[in-house]
Amino acid sequence: MTEIHVDLARETLFLQTVAKALGRDKILTEPPKRQEVGPPVFWREQQFEADQPLKLFKANLEALTGKVAIVNSGTEATNQIKLWLKLLNAKSAVLWDHPELRKYIDFSQLAVKTTFWNSDTARTDLIGAAEQADVGITWVHYAIGYTGTIALFNGTTTGRSVSLLPATHIAVMNTSNIVPTMSTVMRHLIERRGQGDLPSAIDFITGPSRTSDIEMDLSIGVHGPFRVWAVVIDDEP
Repeated sequence: MTEIHVDLARETLFLQTVAKALGRDKILTEPPKRQEVGPPVFWREQQFEADQPLKLFKANLEALTGKVAIVNSGTEATNQIKLWLKLLNAKSAVLWDHPELRKYIDFSQLAVKTTFWNSDTARTDLIGAAEQADVGITWVHYAIGYTGTIALFNGTTTGRSVSLLPATHIAVMNTSNIVPTMSTVMRHLIERRGQGDLPSAIDFITGPSRTSDIEMDLSIGVHGPFRVWAVVIDDEP
C-alpha cells in the first residue's frame, strides 16, 4: 500500500507542475471546454517566410545530431553522398527505386555496391540486403521544418527497411518538399485518402532512433539508424 501512495503523490506533483506551467492555480477535476476542433486558430494562421521552413528543418534536425547539406544540383547531391559514403567507409548501400532519386543521383559515381528496392528482387533478399547495407538512401516526400521531421511514403519500390535497417539513413529531397508544419502533410494525406491513393505505410522520422527505456539511459540507434543525414537540393528560385 505504501508503494501505491508514493506513486499517487508523484502523480499529483507531476499534475501540479503541469497546471502551474499552464498558468493554473490547481489541478483541474474536469476537462476544460474547448470549442475548436483540430489545431487552434493561431496555429493554423501562422505565417512563414519563404526560406523559413528550410532554416527550421536544418536547425532542428542538426539539433537532433543529424546533418543537413544544401546543394544546388543533382551533381552536387551525388558528390555530397559520395563524400559521406567515403567518410563512413561504406561498402554497400540499399536504395529506393524512386524516379526522383534516379533523376538527381548518379549511382554509378558512388563507388559502393548498390541494391535497389523493387520487384526485380525477392522481398526476403531485399530485407537481407538492407540488413547488411552500411547506408540506406531514400527520397523524402515531405520534410517538416517545425520539428526537423521527414515523411516517407512506403510502397512497392519504397520499402521501409531501407530507412530502418542500415546504420546510416541518407534522405534526399528538394527544397520544395519542405513544409512548415505537420498540418500541411495531414491535409495532403486527407486528400489522397479521398482519392483512394494512400501509401501502404507512412514513416515520420525525427532524427536518429533514440530510447531511454532501460534505466533512463539514452541509447542511440537501438530501434533504427544511428545517423539520419539529409541532402537538400535547392530547386526554388
